[in-house]
Amino acid sequence: MGLKPVTTPDVEAATIELTLDGEIVQAKEGVSLYDVISSTGKIVPAMCYHYTFDPFGSCGMCLVFQEGKKAPVRSCTAKAAAGMVIQTEGEDLFLARKKAVEKHLSVHPLDCPVCDADGHCELQDMAFQHGVTNLANAKQKNIPEDTRSLVLDFNMNRCIACGECINICKDVLRIDALQFMKKGGFTQVVAKGDQALDCEFCGDCLAVCPVGAITNKFSKYAYKPWQLKKTTTTCNYCGDGCQIYLETKDTEVVRVTSPLSWKNKWGDRTDTVNGHDGICVRGRFGFQFIDSATRLKAPLVRTDSGLQPSPWLDALDLASGRLAYVKAQYGAQAIAGIITARCTNEDLYVFQKFLRSVIGSNQLDSSARYGHLNFVRAMKQALGLPRMMNTSEEINKAKAVLIIGANITETNPVASLRVKSAMGLYKAQTIVVDSMQTNIAKLASHPMMVKPGTEGLFIQGLVKSVIDQDLIDEEATSAFPEALNSLRQAVGSFSLEEIADQTGVDREQIHEAARIFAEASRSIIICGEGILRRGGGYQHMMNLIDLAWLTGKLGRKGCGINTYTEEANEQGAVDMGVAPEFLPGPVAFTDSQARERFVRVWGNNLPDVDRGANLMEILDRCQTGEIKALYLVGENPLETLPASYDVASALAKLEVLICQDPFLTETAKMAHV
Repeated sequence: MGLKPVTTPDVEAATIELTLDGEIVQAKEGVSLYDVISSTGKIVPAMCYHYTFDPFGSCGMCLVFQEGKKAPVRSCTAKAAAGMVIQTEGEDLFLARKKAVEKHLSVHPLDCPVCDADGHCELQDMAFQHGVTNLANAKQKNIPEDTRSLVLDFNMNRCIACGECINICKDVLRIDALQFMKKGGFTQVVAKGDQALDCEFCGDCLAVCPVGAITNKFSKYAYKPWQLKKTTTTCNYCGDGCQIYLETKDTEVVRVTSPLSWKNKWGDRTDTVNGHDGICVRGRFGFQFIDSATRLKAPLVRTDSGLQPSPWLDALDLASGRLAYVKAQYGAQAIAGIITARCTNEDLYVFQKFLRSVIGSNQLDSSARYGHLNFVRAMKQALGLPRMMNTSEEINKAKAVLIIGANITETNPVASLRVKSAMGLYKAQTIVVDSMQTNIAKLASHPMMVKPGTEGLFIQGLVKSVIDQDLIDEEATSAFPEALNSLRQAVGSFSLEEIADQTGVDREQIHEAARIFAEASRSIIICGEGILRRGGGYQHMMNLIDLAWLTGKLGRKGCGINTYTEEANEQGAVDMGVAPEFLPGPVAFTDSQARERFVRVWGNNLPDVDRGANLMEILDRCQTGEIKALYLVGENPLETLPASYDVASALAKLEVLICQDPFLTETAKMAHV
C-alpha cells in the first residue's frame, strides 16, 4: 500500500527471471527482493519489514548474498532485476543475522517477565532461533515511559527503532503522527513535535510493533498471550465489515486485535488494494460495553411500581400475550416493528418474517431508513442494482473521486484508506463536497466547502456544467436521446451563477470539478449520510446517477457510484427485506410472483400491498392511535431521531411497547416489556 506497485492499471511491469537458492523464479522487475523470496514460501528473518508499507531496511536481519556483491545485502530494500543470483541460507548469513540480533539486545531491557509482549515478541523469537544466550558490552537505556496518550503507552527502552509504527502511520493510514527523534543518546519514537499523541488512535502502530515498546493502556499487565483465547468475528460498528479477534481471559474480553500483526508480515503486497487488515479506534478499543455493569441482566416488565426484573419465560409470555391481544382487538395493522441495522442477516430476516407471516403486518422498518434506503431505492429504480457498484480494489485504483456528504475518515475509517491510497499511489484527483471541514477534505486536491444544506444544489451544478461544457459521453447517452433532452431542459431552467451564489462555491470551481470527473479514465462517486439523510435525498441520488450516466461512468470498468454505511448492516437490512417496500432479495413487496413464493415457503399469507408503513409513517400512526403496539429491537428513537418527530409523545400513546435491547435506553425506560 505504501510502496507503489510496479504493475498498475496503467503500466504493466516486465516479468524477469532470477536465480534463488539454485532455482529459477519469475518476478516483476523492480519489486522488493524480499517480496520475491517470501512469495516462494521461504522465510527470511526481518523485524522492520511488513508487506503493507515501504521497506525500511533498519533491522539488518533480512540479509542475503547476491552474486557480484562482497557483503550481504538487505533483501527488503534491494530491487529484483533480471539475472540476479541470490542465496538466502548459509553459515555466514546465520552469523550475520545473529550479530544483528545481539546488537538489538545489547540496548534492550531484559524485562520479559513483566512485558505484555512476552511470548509474542519477535526479538525474543529471533534470540531463541539464533542461539543468543550471552551479551557483551550491554548498555541499558533509562528513558521515562510516555503515558500521555489516551490509549497507548510508549516504552522506548524496549524500542528497536524498526520504524514499523512510523511507516504504517505514514504510508498506510496517511496520518503521519509519529517520528524518530534523537533523545538521551538513543533514537526514539515520539509523537510529532514530541507532544502528546494526537491522532485517530487506531492502534495499528501497536499491532505491528514487534516488541513491547507500544502497549495497550486498557489491558496492560492484565494477561500473557498464551493465556488468551482468540475468537474470530466481525466488527459491528460501521459498514466496513472488518475482521476482528476477541481475545478473552476467563470469558472476559481483554483486548481486540485484527489480522494486522508483525506475525503476518509475509502477505502478498498486491492484496493491499483490498485492505491492510487493520482496524479503527472503535474496533480496537471500543469493547468495554461487552462487560459493562449497566447491561441488563434480566428482562424487565412494567408494574405499578415501575420496571421490575422478571424471569425470561414470564416476560416472553407477557410480550406475546400483549401482542396477541392487540391483534385480536384491533387487527394486525395495529402492530408495527423497527429494528436496528446493526443486527445480523439472520436476525433481520427472522424479524421481518415474524411481523409479516406471524403478525400479518407490513408496518416494519430499520435504521437503514435514515439514509441508506434513499441510495438503494434510487440505484434499484435507475440501474436495477440495489447496492454500491465498485470493489475496494477499484476504489483504490481510481483516478478521480467525488466524495459528497461523506465524512469517511470518521464514519468509515478503514474503508477511507482505499481513497487515501488512491490519492497517494495513483495521484487521484479528489473532490470533496461538504458543509463541514472534514479530515478527508484536508487531504483532497479539490475541497469544496458548500453552505449547509446545499449539497444537492451542487450536484445539479455539476450536471449543468457537464452539459454546458459539452463533456457528455456520446457512447453512453446515444441510446437514450429523450432522457438526454429532458436533462438539457431541466438544467436550462437555472443558471450556474445562481448555484454558485447559493452554494458558496465559485462557478469556475464547479466547472473544474466537472471536468476532472468527466475526463478521468476511472471516476468513482462516494456519497454519504450527509446527502442521503437530507430532505430530497432520493432525488439527490438520482441526480448523481444522471451525472455518472452523462459522463459515461456507469458500466465502465473502474467507475461507479458507491456509499459507505454508518451502521454495520444497513445493506443487509435491505437485502433481508426489512422495509415495507421490499421482500428479502430485495424484491418489490408488490411483485406478485415473489409474493407467491414467500407465501408458499412460509405457509402464511402476506399483508396486503397497500398496508405498509415506513419508520416515519409508523411514528405518525402511533401518534394518531392507529398503531397500538410497537416492537423495537436495538433501536432507541428517543435519542436518534430529531425532536421534530415528537417521538416521546408518539410512544406514550401506545398500549404496548416492547423493547429488546442490552441496555436500558431512554426509549426502553418507556417500555411495558
